[in-house]
Amino acid sequence: MTPGYRPELDVLPLLGDDQASYYMSLMGILRWAVELGGIDIYIDVALLSSYMAQPRVGHLQKVLHVFSYLKCHENSKLVFDPFPQSWDSTQFQQFDWTSFYRDVKENIPPNAPEPQCNAVQMNVFVDADHAGN
Repeated sequence: MTPGYRPELDVLPLLGDDQASYYMSLMGILRWAVELGGIDIYIDVALLSSYMAQPRVGHLQKVLHVFSYLKCHENSKLVFDPFPQSWDSTQFQQFDWTSFYRDVKENIPPNAPEPQCNAVQMNVFVDADHAGN
């Protein structure tokens, strides 16, 4: 958000019903983005979430400002693809984590329901050497 902006001091007019609904849907998208790892927008989204009951024009402007921030910082992105990906594991350095994690296994409750669809595949790529060549 703009430095120094205080949403609680915003005195611009309240949004109409349609605009308030639009504000709420945008906030839902941003809250979902935070849940999935967008920690750089966490504080802004948390502050603006408190005005879901009576959002003002200024609050909507700041929500759109957060979206413009995300658009300008597209080096970090989340991509959702419904198709499983296959990777050549020989391109990646392999580590043996058994000495660290030993015999750790996921605790699945005995009464857990059977999966109804395909498993979720999560691929995460990190620049671990911080832009080193």
